[in-house]
Amino acid sequence: MSSKEFNVVAILHPKKGKTDDVLRLLNEVADYVKTQESSTLGYSINRSLRPNKDGTEEIVMIERYKDQAALKTHGTSPTFTAFQKKLGELDLMRAPMVLKIVGEQGGFKSRL
Repeated sequence: MSSKEFNVVAILHPKKGKTDDVLRLLNEVADYVKTQESSTLGYSINRSLRPNKDGTEEIVMIERYKDQAALKTHGTSPTFTAFQKKLGELDLMRAPMVLKIVGEQGGFKSRL
């Protein structure tokens, strides 16, 4: 992977009724990232607007990194590794997280 900026899309699958718990933990991570990871350029936490037929929801993270080193810093930080550990200890997830590393190929960003 080159040293250009890129995005990570992470899809989390909380157990039914556990979405708020996962969101709380993710927002704690986001607070840390905002103040401690200057090469993490964006960290957007998104909740599905419509539950699945079984009542479960997804959380979709859209993260932007300056380079591969920034992603490594994030992935190995004590705060993020503690978050991952809590997900397991508290039995909050119904399926493993899905990660996609993507580079922009077109489109636009609002100037507002």
